Amino acid sequence: MVKNIKDNLTNIVVVLGLVASIGAGFTKFAKMESTIEQLSTATAPDLSGIETNGFAIIDQDKEIAIIQKEIEVLKLEIQELKESSKNPLG
Repeated sequence: MVKNIKDNLTNIVVVLGLVASIGAGFTKFAKMESTIEQLSTATAPDLSGIETNGFAIIDQDKEIAIIQKEIEVLKLEIQELKESSKNPLG
C-alpha cells in the first residue's frame, strides 16, 4: 500500500513538474510575442523638429574650396620644382 502511494506520488510530482515547465514555456512565449508586437508597431523617433545647421554646410563648402586652392598651389610648386630641376644653371 505504501509502495503504491509512493509510486503515485512520484508520478503526480512528475506530471506537476511537466505542467509547470510547459506553463513557464507558454509564459515566455507570450512575453516574446508581446515584445515582437511592440517592436513591430514602433516607429523611428520624430526628427522633424530638429533643424540642420546651415552654417555647418557653408563651413564645409569653404573648407573644400580652401583645400582645392591648397592643392592648386601644391601642384604649381611641384611644377616649379620640376622646371628648376631641368635647368642646369638653376
